[in-house]
Amino acid sequence: ASSSRPSTSASNTARMTMRRAFQSSAIWRAARSLAIQRMRVQAAHLAAEGVVGVRLEVEHHLWRGNHQVAKFVAMGTAVAFDHDHGPAELRGAPSLRLASGAPFTSDLSGQDFVALLRAGYRPVTVASGTCVYQLNPGEVVRYQGQNGEIGPYTQAFFDARETAMGRLQYDLFNEFPAGHPDCPIGIVGMQVREEAHRGNPRMPGPPVVEFTAVGTAIAPLHPQDPRRSIARKKPRIVVPLDR
Repeated sequence: ASSSRPSTSASNTARMTMRRAFQSSAIWRAARSLAIQRMRVQAAHLAAEGVVGVRLEVEHHLWRGNHQVAKFVAMGTAVAFDHDHGPAELRGAPSLRLASGAPFTSDLSGQDFVALLRAGYRPVTVASGTCVYQLNPGEVVRYQGQNGEIGPYTQAFFDARETAMGRLQYDLFNEFPAGHPDCPIGIVGMQVREEAHRGNPRMPGPPVVEFTAVGTAIAPLHPQDPRRSIARKKPRIVVPLDR
């Protein structure tokens, strides 16, 4: 009976750790999505067709009372086509806004945005997925005095990265399901960023690692869109979504 108590306690601790990490992942995904949505609303107020060069930043602050606060910032450059002063051959080009009338968002640079249009594709939205993973410091103790791979950490980082990419696709297809006029066919400019957080220095706890997958979801341009290059080049799609 005595040996069962530590086992139960350890199991409960593990479940609580997993629950906190899952809740953090969900909260951070929601906060980042809200920041992008508010940026899109601001672009709509400016009558923009979309936003390019989108950057997603997270700042962590410790407020009075030891409250830990994360600030999510989404910023980019709103763009619109000037039909009165643009090239004559492009003045009849259709709008790049989404089917709902909302502006598109893209983390591509201005140059890459133009290259995407010439290739026959258009940006739909900045797609992102997050996984917050809590690491067990006790695993490192087992490897002290040794030179070798920390197997559990390797698997944890792999699982967290794959989870972030999987959630990116899950959230994307929830917003633009198959058959939707803006349903993407792939993602370009894909990056998976990793950031470690030590938490509140006054209340130390296990280290937490945040994995964030970010890219631009794309869809084909209208077949008659004059922005297509005569000699079409396909973009390099990092994550294919044509399932």
